[in-house]
Amino acid sequence: MRIPFLSERSEDEEEYTDRDEKLPSKRKFKDLKSEYRKSRKEPHRPWGNKERLFVALVLLSTIIASAIGGLSARSWKLPGLPKFKLPEFKLPSLTGIIGETIVIEKNDDGEKIASKADEITTRVSEITENLSGIYAFYLIDLDSDFSFGLNEDEVMTAASLVKLPVMVLMYREAELGNLKLNTEYLIKDSDKVSGSGSLSGKAEGTSVIYKDLVYYMGHESDNTAFNIARKILGDKETQDYIDKIGMASTTLTKNLTTPHDVGLFFRKLWNKELISVKSRDEILEVLTDTIYENFLPRNVDEEVMVSHKYGREIHVINDAGIVFTEKPFVLVVMTEGIVENEAEEYLPKVIKQIYDGWIH
Repeated sequence: MRIPFLSERSEDEEEYTDRDEKLPSKRKFKDLKSEYRKSRKEPHRPWGNKERLFVALVLLSTIIASAIGGLSARSWKLPGLPKFKLPEFKLPSLTGIIGETIVIEKNDDGEKIASKADEITTRVSEITENLSGIYAFYLIDLDSDFSFGLNEDEVMTAASLVKLPVMVLMYREAELGNLKLNTEYLIKDSDKVSGSGSLSGKAEGTSVIYKDLVYYMGHESDNTAFNIARKILGDKETQDYIDKIGMASTTLTKNLTTPHDVGLFFRKLWNKELISVKSRDEILEVLTDTIYENFLPRNVDEEVMVSHKYGREIHVINDAGIVFTEKPFVLVVMTEGIVENEAEEYLPKVIKQIYDGWIH
C-alpha cells in the first residue's frame, strides 16, 4: 500500500536512509542549558613571546624608576662616583670668530694664594668624593676679592639661605621710605608656618613690628616671619630685587640658589652695595650668636666672630656667612642629596679644612 505524501517526493529532495544522522533527543537538548552544563577548566597555556616580553618590560621599567628615584634623592651623586649629568647641547659660539673672552678672578697675592686655593679644593674633594650627594663651597677674600670654590655654580636647594635677600630688602625698602620698620603687625593663624622659629607658637593677634621679623628670620630662621615678610614685600618685587643685585641663579618661589650667588650676596652686603652701613651692621648683628651655631661658628677659632645664616631641609644642610678673622672672608658651604648623619660627621671636617687651609 502506498502512502501518498511519501511517494510524491520531488527529484531534487534527498532520500533519507538509516545512515542519515538522527535528530538529537530531548535529553540532549536539555544538556545545552547552562544549568545542566558541567563546568570545565581550560587547559593551561604556556607563556608566549609576547607575554614574556611584556613582563620583562615591566620589570625593567620598575628597576629604572627605582634607580632614578634613588639617584635623584642623592642629587645624582653616589659615593665614590662622579655626579651623573646629561650631555649638554649648546649652539656654536661666535667667540672664536670675534675673539676669545677670558675671565680671570682678581688675585692680588699671586701664585701663593692660587696654590693655597687649589690645595684646599683638592682636600675638600678628597673628603667628600666617597660621600652621598653633593658638597659645595665658595670662599671670597673680602680684602682682595679673590674667590674660589668647589661646585660653586651648582644650583641647589637654598633652604633658609633664601631668607637673606628678604631680610635686606626689608631694610632697603625702609631706607627708600616705602615702609617703616616700626610698623606693627598682628599675627594671623594663616601666617603661621611650622618648622624653625618660635612665632608659629604665638597666639593669633600677637603683635610684632617689621624689624622684629628681620630679627626672627636671622636669629631663629623663623619660617612664619619669612612668610609675613614675603606678603609685605611681594614675591615678584622680591625676585626683581634678587635679580637686580646679581643673584642670577636664585629663585625665591622655587627655593633655589648657588654657593656663588650666596657668596656674592655677602660680599655686596659687606661692601655696602645693598644697604647703608647702619642697616648692614644691624643685620650682621642678628646673624651672630644665633640658635644654630653647630657648623660654621663651631669649626673656626673660638675667638673669631661669624655672622652667618644656617638652613636645613631633608637631605640638605647649608651654612654661609662672613668669618671675621684679621682678614675677613665669606664662606658658603652647601649640600644636596646628602645622608644626614654622614653630613653631620663630615661637614664640620670640610669647614675646618677650608678654614685652617685659608688662614694658616
